[in-house]
Amino acid sequence: MSAKKAATNKTASAKTSSRAQSSRKIDGLRTKTTYGKPATSHSITAPSGRTSRVTAPAGRTARVAADDPLSTQRVEYLVTIFTRAQIARWIGVSASQTSRWASGDERPGPTAAPALIDLEHIYSRARLVWGEEAARIWLESANAFLSGARPLDVLLTDGPARVLEALDAEMWGGAA
Repeated sequence: MSAKKAATNKTASAKTSSRAQSSRKIDGLRTKTTYGKPATSHSITAPSGRTSRVTAPAGRTARVAADDPLSTQRVEYLVTIFTRAQIARWIGVSASQTSRWASGDERPGPTAAPALIDLEHIYSRARLVWGEEAARIWLESANAFLSGARPLDVLLTDGPARVLEALDAEMWGGAA
């Protein structure tokens, strides 16, 4: 085989393998995706160097559990304000799950982690305005800016945006 033909075969081989796998960086994680299989397979390398593999059914995007390195401290802090049972009910898990999070045995998943982060953020911001007890009461009470809904309920169903708007409005005297 001639040198030119061998080089052409190597180029074709490289193109084929580059189509089969692609690598990209998302949120600081290096992901490698392999295509052409019944299930989409992702190999994820975290900044710490750990690699995990996530597989999802064909046509779906694989979801990776949230990796909140402060989840233990976050849950311990929230438990000083609310009961474990309240947090568990709001997040939609068992009360024993919050104990496992607080002890560091497990970390919150992709649904619970953002909810805990948002809850801590909203409470901390309200606490800066009114103090600890008044902030907790504000979260659990009906709010005129939120059409009579409790800020806590809106936070867990719609996310933090509307609750932050209500908090800002009350800080500046725009709602009662």
